[in-house]
Amino acid sequence: MRRMPSVFVPSLLMPLFILVATAGAFRGIGALPAFEGSSYLAFTIPMATVMGGGFAGINAGMTLARDMEGGFVDRLVASPSPRVALVLGPALAAMARSSFTTTIIFIAGLIGGVGLPGVMGTLVVYLVAAAFSVATACWAMGVALRTGTVQATPLMQVAVFVSIFFSVAYAPREAQDGWLRNISDVNPVTYLLEASRDAELTGVAISSLAPAILAAAGLIALLGAFALLGLRRLGT
Repeated sequence: MRRMPSVFVPSLLMPLFILVATAGAFRGIGALPAFEGSSYLAFTIPMATVMGGGFAGINAGMTLARDMEGGFVDRLVASPSPRVALVLGPALAAMARSSFTTTIIFIAGLIGGVGLPGVMGTLVVYLVAAAFSVATACWAMGVALRTGTVQATPLMQVAVFVSIFFSVAYAPREAQDGWLRNISDVNPVTYLLEASRDAELTGVAISSLAPAILAAAGLIALLGAFALLGLRRLGT
């Protein structure tokens, strides 16, 4: 963080910017019946924490790509350490970064008048963001391992942005229709956001938590395989 703040600071500031800008610009739609009188700031907090997890994952891919360009990864490959550590290490780092960002988002919410959702609710919000950070870290590292350059960062970012914005990021599914509702229904991020949002607004609900666990497990398994298969390209 001290040596290269540009790697860490954007992943912290961007979710805060999204939280403030979204809650300020769209707070009026919180009056819709689908929101059931909930504060739109409270409604937006889970989206900001999930986005923070996504940025933490992107940073894992960016860092790996930068290390590949600088030759550091070549030295790691030549060491007796297992290659899988090249994926597991950054994934764990992404989880730590996402937890820090989630804490900052919660503090911003407290400043805005939104209290913490209780012990279990707070834990679920942290875990959902951490799970998404691991999934996006695997995606970003898979891209980095295949391209070997930090110039692939836009490709890492666009997939994360699309997955979040084409979900229930700004409105619940009950308030959506047409093509956006159809995409939201099959988007795994929708189920992550719904579990985190229930925990934030009304309390932990098994009806939303169970689908979120399945969605997170599926994303991590699929994207984890994508990253691990990319390891085969190292040293060849």
